[in-house]
Formats: sequence, C-alpha cells, structure tokens
Amino acid sequence: MLSSVESLLGQLRQKPWIGAILGFILGLIIGLPILGWYVFPVQWYDADVVHLRADLQDDYVRMAAGAYAQNRDIELAARRMAGFGAETDAALQHAIAASQPPEAQQIADLQIAVEQYRQAVGEPTPNPETGGGAAQWFLPFAALLLMAVVLAAMGAYAWTRLRQAPSVAVDSPLSARRAGASATTATVAAEMPTLISTGAAVPVAAKPIGRFMTTYTLGDDVYDETFSIDSADGNLLGECGMGISETIGVGDPKKVTAFEVWLFDKNDIRTVTKVLMSEHAFRDEALKSRLAAKGEPVSALAGETLSLETATLVVTARIVDMAYGGGALPPSSFFERMTIELLAFRKD
Repeated sequence: MLSSVESLLGQLRQKPWIGAILGFILGLIIGLPILGWYVFPVQWYDADVVHLRADLQDDYVRMAAGAYAQNRDIELAARRMAGFGAETDAALQHAIAASQPPEAQQIADLQIAVEQYRQAVGEPTPNPETGGGAAQWFLPFAALLLMAVVLAAMGAYAWTRLRQAPSVAVDSPLSARRAGASATTATVAAEMPTLISTGAAVPVAAKPIGRFMTTYTLGDDVYDETFSIDSADGNLLGECGMGISETIGVGDPKKVTAFEVWLFDKNDIRTVTKVLMSEHAFRDEALKSRLAAKGEPVSALAGETLSLETATLVVTARIVDMAYGGGALPPSSFFERMTIELLAFRKD
C-alpha cells in the first residue's frame, strides 16, 4: 500500500499537470453540486409561463382570456400567449377542459384570436411583461459558471501548493514509515560514520542523481522539506529531506534546537535518520539520549557534511550556512537559519 502511495506521489511530482487537472476537477465538484446546488442555490424569477405548474398555467390562460374579452386586442392577446411557445394550443385546450362554461367560452374565443393572428402575421413574439425568454437564464448561468471556474482555479492552485508545501498530510505515509522504523534507524545510525568531511571515499557513482537545497529560517514553524530521488528514466528510487525534530523554550515563533535529516530508499526496509543538533542541545546528555531514538545525534557545524546510506542510495548533507538566534535562551541553543545542500548518489 505504501509503495503504491509513494509511486503515485512520485508520478505527481514528475508530472505537475496531473495535479492541476485533479485540482480543477475537485473545484468543479465543490463549485457546481455543493456550492451551486446546496449552499448557494440559484433562485429563478421572471420565468416564462410555460415553466409554471399546470394549475397556474390554467389561471394565466383564464386571465389572458378575460382581458381579451374586455379589450378585444388580438395582437396583445397573441403576445401574451406567446410565452407558451409550441405548447400554446395544448395549454389552451387544457384550460378549456379545466374551466366552467363562461370562462371556457372566453378561452375558446382567445384560441380563435391567437389562430387568426398566426394566419395574418405569423408566430407572435413574447410580450415584455411575460418575461424575457432565454435572456432570463443568462445571468444566473453566467454567475454559476464564473463561480465554478474560480473555484476550479483555486482548487488547482491549492493542489499544486499542497503537493509542493511541507505538509504533514501529504507526507503522512512516509512519516508513518519513518516513525515505525525509528528503532531500526537508531541501530543503523550507530554503525555509520558521522562525518565524511575528511574526504573518505563513498561507494557511489561519481555523478549525483539529485541535488537539493533547503533553508530554514526562524518563524517557519511547520518547516518539513521532502525531495524525490528519481532515476534518469523517471522512476522513483526514494526520498530525502529535513524537518524539525526538537524545539526549546516557549512562545512563538518556535525555537528549533534540532533537525532530522533523513533518507528513505524504496529498495530498503529502513529509513535512515540523523539528528542535527545545536551546540547547547548536543551538550545536554539527557536530550541527546532522548533524541537518539530518532537517529544518531550530530552536532551542527558550518561546512560539515553528513552521510546517510541505505541499500542502494547514499545522500550527503552539507551545512552550507547556519546561524544561532539570541535572546533570553542559552547561547547557541536554537537556530535562526540553516541552509543544507543534499546530494543523492546511487550505489554502483
């Protein structure tokens, strides 16, 4: 199941347009059925008489027949009945059948007048007082369509940002795998060298298959970066990244005293993690012992490089730039900024 989810996430990262299409479809679903029909339903008004119930149509025909009996204006009577369109004759016949003899005779006279107008002039155009025909549909439909387009665009944008943002929801399958493998990670980390800044040889191909830069700045309380490691043909090999592991003090913004740098290999059951700690945190034996459950504790030093290795991948993490924050907390206890360069290699 996890491999299927990871494969799907890899495909979405390689083909962003798929996420845009899914966001557009989601926007249509939210905009048309949910908002358009339930939350903000369209309210129709000034509809043609043909859209009324049958009993209301009968009442309308009786009123038109009564008016014609008074003014004998054939053109006005024909225009008033033009709202029925092709259903004019059927509406007249239905009204005659549903009316008493005096009104039925008036409706019959109206039917004769409408027929005479047709023979003399042609089909009448609707009287302005009976509605605007198709024009009455335009504004509501246009407003609904505009709402759907806006919501679809917002959905596409939100999907793209969600896919790119350091969101716990997007990375939850991987986070679960990392949490489940924490005990194994600590054991593996103890068997690996902490630093490779001495220039020790790494059994990998000379050319990296991925290069990523990530920067944390004070105030980014949800910092959690994930990068996809893909082969030359686009297949997902694994993922790597960095996120907040531990904070110190209280209040906002959060003061980060340790980061997790991790590597996940699709061909390995382990997720290798190292905990990059501030100088103050690294000297705190109790805190260092507690964080060792997540991965090997390492003291953050500018310019140093960490190495994480799995069955088929090696990732080096170089501290390009770092700075500690100041204030009431102990010196060198939390980071104001941290920039890491991640290089992914495939083992020969």
